[in-house]
Amino acid sequence: MNLANLLECWRLEVSNKKKPGRRISLLFNVLRRARKDNKLRFLFAFRLAQYLDARGGLGRRHAKRMQQRLNLKYAVDIDIGAQIAPGLRIAHLPGVVITRHVSIGRNFFIRQNCSIGIKTLGLQAYALRIGDNVSLGANSCIVADRISIGDNVVIGAMSLVMRDIPADTTFYNPRQAEMRVTTL
Repeated sequence: MNLANLLECWRLEVSNKKKPGRRISLLFNVLRRARKDNKLRFLFAFRLAQYLDARGGLGRRHAKRMQQRLNLKYAVDIDIGAQIAPGLRIAHLPGVVITRHVSIGRNFFIRQNCSIGIKTLGLQAYALRIGDNVSLGANSCIVADRISIGDNVVIGAMSLVMRDIPADTTFYNPRQAEMRVTTL
């Protein structure tokens, strides 16, 4: 991640500015908004940690410590090695887990208690790819060593995803749809 990418992430995720402008006004806007909102504060610090990790050297060591503090403070475990394009939105922070082996497209929306993880430890390579404009419902899990989720996909609440999902699809757990309310 370079500086331009960091500023783009902050503009889309933390700031309310729609168009790119001067860097200094963006920075003041981001700092003002992050101070007031817990989710925005997390996104600000997470993207900063990703930027420091990408620079290497002492920055990488500091980024690892930042990640540990963020995990403890916000009850979120998003690895700074995960490739997440600008536009990440988190509905509620607690319980969100994202592995470092995932590549996520733009405008990804994740809700509380969701996990994106690998199935088998110790493989040489993993291929977890999530496209653009994907929405992940509450209490959902994506668990696989190789998976491809297309663009514009909506994954319903309480869904377990272990296979590929084509683009422009709504995926949900069919057992939840079969539940019926009975009255006595």
